[in-house]
Amino acid sequence: MAVAGGPCLLAVALAAAWISAAAAESSPQQAGRSQKSINCVPCSRNYIGDAYLYTFTDQLAPHRGLAEMSDSGELCKGLTDAVEVPTLSELHRQLVGEGSHRRLVYSVKFGACQDAMVNFLDGYDAHLVIIEKLPNGVFADPFELQHFVERKVFLDVAVFGDTNLELPSALSNRSTVEIHFDLKPSTLTNCNIVIDLPLHARYLPLDASGHATVEFGSPDLLLRYRKKEIRSGSCLWVLKDLEAAPVDKAAWRIPCGDEAHIGFVSIVTFLSALVCSMSVVLAALVF
Repeated sequence: MAVAGGPCLLAVALAAAWISAAAAESSPQQAGRSQKSINCVPCSRNYIGDAYLYTFTDQLAPHRGLAEMSDSGELCKGLTDAVEVPTLSELHRQLVGEGSHRRLVYSVKFGACQDAMVNFLDGYDAHLVIIEKLPNGVFADPFELQHFVERKVFLDVAVFGDTNLELPSALSNRSTVEIHFDLKPSTLTNCNIVIDLPLHARYLPLDASGHATVEFGSPDLLLRYRKKEIRSGSCLWVLKDLEAAPVDKAAWRIPCGDEAHIGFVSIVTFLSALVCSMSVVLAALVF
């Protein structure tokens, strides 16, 4: 019996050792994931986009995580202790409108917030930050968005990347919009927020179907907060990734010209311009 029990005891010991090692490895990984979702930046930095995104080139590069931002997570020590931060419950996004001018409508809901949200906002200034990476062929008008800031619809907004509104799609680069929404009890309806982002389509390359389809990926949502009572020279924003689940891709069918109609359109345009020019010349000679 003693001889038979030896292998069993050895198997039990090996299993216990394996479980202990796995638990030891999972703890640092969980801590790492938690650290990646929180970072801190000085209050002098107005936008996250300059550090949160790579430099824009011909193709928009994937964004960096919070842990890869230039500001060290060491700045957050003591700022996130015993803070009950609101958590994201639901995120919905819908493309609304027709033609070449549409709106992205976000519906954001925080979970189990009621009293917890009020208590949090009593001690902290907090902003919801939405970062939307626009597909090629779509742009946001910075001047139009500034009117939203002036009317206090947004707390702040910025467009990164290509902001030349006149360029056609073939000559333009992608861009990203960063929206700051002020979280206050007066702006929350049952812990639900609805935000509209107006967008516009560029002139797309010709296509035989007469339409081109562009798709929007999932946005990034972050919570930016700081204590209301801050000491001079020590102001820091805490950034928390709300880890929003991916939303359904929004597809936009944008009208574009048909290459088969180039000849006809060119002739009509030329004749119309010629007739108008002759009319102006004749009017100048007669009168």
